[in-house]
Amino acid sequence: MLLHAPTHCDYRKGFVPLLGLDRLTREPGPGHVVLARAHYFYGCTARLDRARVRDVTGHPSIEELCLVSDALITDYSSLMFDYACLDRSIVCHAPDRAAYRAARGTCFDLLSGRPGETPGTVTTSEDELLEVLRTGEWRSAGPARLRAAFRERFCPYDDGHAAERVVRRFFLDEGGDGA
Repeated sequence: MLLHAPTHCDYRKGFVPLLGLDRLTREPGPGHVVLARAHYFYGCTARLDRARVRDVTGHPSIEELCLVSDALITDYSSLMFDYACLDRSIVCHAPDRAAYRAARGTCFDLLSGRPGETPGTVTTSEDELLEVLRTGEWRSAGPARLRAAFRERFCPYDDGHAAERVVRRFFLDEGGDGA
């Protein structure tokens, strides 16, 4: 199950999918179901339902959608930082890279392919994305290494003990490790 959740792009008017959902469900093979979620700015007007595509834009909990999916396909959405905590595959699909950078700017080069900046496989065209899904490259060792470095940089305290550290620090007055 693939969760497709792109961000809002204010240089576009209304919801414009960055990929053909019909091709996404047809070409990689019969084993894929896509949960398509438009950014909340667009409300439930995206109308994304197709064969093997479920429009989950109106679903009240993005967290639940993350939990039921095997991988995230996104562009620049901050959802990738939350999804990284699950240690599941992330595909950054960004065919509009130049336009997005010009309109919004970025803090680092998400698509650089450098460990700690890129959370997984990067695609910049629909054909590249379909090939990555068809071959299973998104599940390979290279993207897993990128994801591990990304998690180390952005999720260092998501280790199952964060609440314990808060309780120890603030309620039990234990010094802790500064985290």
